Amino acid sequence: MRRIIKIAFTYVGAVIGAGFVSGQEIFNFFVIHGSEGLALVLITGFLFAILGNSIFLISEKLAVDNYYQLFSYYGGKRLGLLADLNLTLFLLSSFIIMLVGSKEVFSTFIDLKYNWGLILTLLIVIITNFYGLEGVLDLNFILIPILLLIIIVFTLGIDVNLNLSYLKFNLEQLVSTFTYTGYNLVLAITVLLPLVSKFSKLEVMIGISSGGIILGIIAFLIATTLIQFQDQIIGEQLPMLEAVKIYKPQFYYLYALTLWLAMLTTASCNLYALLDRLQLIFKWSREKLLIFVIVLIIPLLQFSFSTLVQGIYPKLGALSLFLFAALVISYIIHRYLLRNEI
Repeated sequence: MRRIIKIAFTYVGAVIGAGFVSGQEIFNFFVIHGSEGLALVLITGFLFAILGNSIFLISEKLAVDNYYQLFSYYGGKRLGLLADLNLTLFLLSSFIIMLVGSKEVFSTFIDLKYNWGLILTLLIVIITNFYGLEGVLDLNFILIPILLLIIIVFTLGIDVNLNLSYLKFNLEQLVSTFTYTGYNLVLAITVLLPLVSKFSKLEVMIGISSGGIILGIIAFLIATTLIQFQDQIIGEQLPMLEAVKIYKPQFYYLYALTLWLAMLTTASCNLYALLDRLQLIFKWSREKLLIFVIVLIIPLLQFSFSTLVQGIYPKLGALSLFLFAALVISYIIHRYLLRNEI
């Protein structure tokens, strides 16, 4: 059971970055659609469970444990190389963004000197990754329950007005739901694939399913909070923190802590997957690669969080989503049209 919980929390940790916890993504993808958006948030949880398990099962059948092999099998060498380059850059960029975001959370909300948050985050992430996958699993096993508890306690008492009998979904809302799920699943795939050779099939499937349901519930709680204060928080960069100010101001700094925890778990997952891939390319020891990556990114940590997010995420995220869609289409062609076994 402990192993299953670790997998579930690591899946949550890989997805639940700053955009998720801050409410920015959930507001833009779901809250703007009203009651239909709330219902679609719950559906997203099931999509995380179903699609996450689908990717795992495909990888398990092919006996592959990295994204280059997975994309190469269904899309050929060119798609494999493109996916490899894009996802590796996306992992590196996301890792840098989480570190810079941690620095800004500490300086803006927790009132520590600007670089102390960065140093603390780096130390935890480095120590975690020194122990490999087990270190990442343990970190998420410890931190994700704390993060979830804070979100649940804060959202207690929020009214939920969801009348299923009057819901009418349109194409734009459905596309938004699948886009959001795919966008967040792309980086999670890089963490899920190494589980193929390290856990039993049943453990991983139950863990992914549980993680998907947890993500759906937490997203729903955040969405219900945001929809209550929609008029007051529209246009805000961190809508959940603005909602906290209005609804439970005593939770303001505590909720700022959840932003950091989300960045910390995501950064750890990103770095693990990045080192895992680079190790196959360069054949270096994990320790040497860890030092190489940290030295490489230090100059980039001087940029602001907003500059990095606006400059990198949309481009690499859109390409990653396109590659993920190409993988799904290629799988359908192989499986159902060409009648391949896998």
